[in-house]
Amino acid sequence: MTKWSAFLIVSSLLITAHRLPAPIREIEETPKPAAPTKAKAESKSPGKPTTQNGMQSHSVTVVLTENTRAAILYLKNYVQTYESMPFAGKSDVHPDEIFEQLRQALSTRFSNVSIPNGSSPSRSGGLTMVFDLQAHVGSVSFTANTVSFIATFKNSAGRQIQTIAASGKSTIPYPAFGTQFPKAVSRAFADFSQKLNATR
Repeated sequence: MTKWSAFLIVSSLLITAHRLPAPIREIEETPKPAAPTKAKAESKSPGKPTTQNGMQSHSVTVVLTENTRAAILYLKNYVQTYESMPFAGKSDVHPDEIFEQLRQALSTRFSNVSIPNGSSPSRSGGLTMVFDLQAHVGSVSFTANTVSFIATFKNSAGRQIQTIAASGKSTIPYPAFGTQFPKAVSRAFADFSQKLNATR
């Protein structure tokens, strides 16, 4: 057999042979990245202010400064001196009205208001308000009555969080049948209430 004949035989066998299919390769899918999950240590949104950082408290205890005690004593002495004069009658200056109006103003914001006699009340977890008062009663007609005070609020840790200054003024009329001092008190606390309600 010649080389040519052998070549033809091999070629015919290759042509007529059943072709096997090419092996199938499974293509592994690239795993998709997992959807990002929220971190467990996700920062929480801050809640409502507490007594530590704002005016959100249900109770307040008032602390009276030495200036306040001196002012109240001055008003009491004024009343005593006036009413001891012949035919003077009752004075329209009422020192206790200061604390009554203070309590009323604070009650619009706080459910529990304590105004103890001691200068260093025990803390109950609420706010403390340091009350510093100045007061003056006019002497004759056309002179002024003045009431002013500074209220300093502190949280249970003793940190100052708010300061409110308020004042009121009135004039002794002519003839001077009364001092009109209560008007100065009312105006001062109206100023205080407006500023207190505007605080957070």
